[in-house]
Amino acid sequence: MALRLLVCLLLWSGAAGASERSLSLITSSSIPPYAIMEQQAGIVVDVMTEALALQGYTFTFSYSTNRRLLEELHARRVDGAFNFPAALMEGFYYSDAIIDYQNVAITLSRRDLAIASVADLVDKRVVAFQNASFFLGPEYAAMVEANPNHEEVNDQRSQLYMLFNDRADAIVMDLRIFQYFHGQLRHERGFDAPYHVHVIFPPQPRYAVFTRPEVRDAFNTGLRQLKADGRYDAIVSTYLDAPLK
Repeated sequence: MALRLLVCLLLWSGAAGASERSLSLITSSSIPPYAIMEQQAGIVVDVMTEALALQGYTFTFSYSTNRRLLEELHARRVDGAFNFPAALMEGFYYSDAIIDYQNVAITLSRRDLAIASVADLVDKRVVAFQNASFFLGPEYAAMVEANPNHEEVNDQRSQLYMLFNDRADAIVMDLRIFQYFHGQLRHERGFDAPYHVHVIFPPQPRYAVFTRPEVRDAFNTGLRQLKADGRYDAIVSTYLDAPLK
C-alpha cells in the first residue's frame, strides 16, 4: 500500500511539474510580421518559443482582439501575453523588451496633408488599430476624444483598403505591419499609389507580460541567450526582407 501511494505521489508531482512548464499565452490576431496566426509563427512567436524552450517551457499561443486579450489576462485565464508598452498595467511581470514598434501615420501623397504631430490628426478621418487610444498615450487619447472621425479596427489589413480607397485621410499603425500588408497588396489596383509616412510617435519597445515572476525571469534568461549567440538577429531577418525605413 505504501509503495502504491508513493508511485501515485510521484506520478502526480510529475504531472504537476509538466503542467507548470506548459504555458498558455495570448497575443493580438493581426500583427504580422510579429505574430502570424495562419502560420503559428512570426518574429515574436519564434523568439518567445525558442527563449522559453531554452528554459524548459512549452506553450500554446492563442490569438484574439486587443480587447479580449486584456480581458483574458486580467481574468488570469492565460499565463501571459505579448504586445504591451512598458508599465501599462500593474499586477503583472514585464519581460525585457522583445522588439521596438514604430507607429506612424500614413497618408496618400496626392492628398499633400501636413501632419507633423498627433494634434494634426484631429480634423482628419483617421483609422487606427484597435485600442490605439489606450496604447498610444494621453496625447493620442485626447486627440481621439476631440475627433468624431476617428475609428479603430481589429483587422489591420482593412486599414490599407480604407486608405488606398479614399475612405480614410490617414491610418495609424506600426510601420513594419504596414510594409508587410502593403507587400501583399501592392499588385492590386490602386495600391501602387505613392504614400507618405509621418513619424509622429517615438519608437515603442514591446514586452511580454506574465502572471508569474519565475516565468518572466526564465523568459528573460532565454531571450538574453538568443541575443548573445546571434539567433535573435537571425529570426528577425527571416521575416524582414529590408530594414525598417
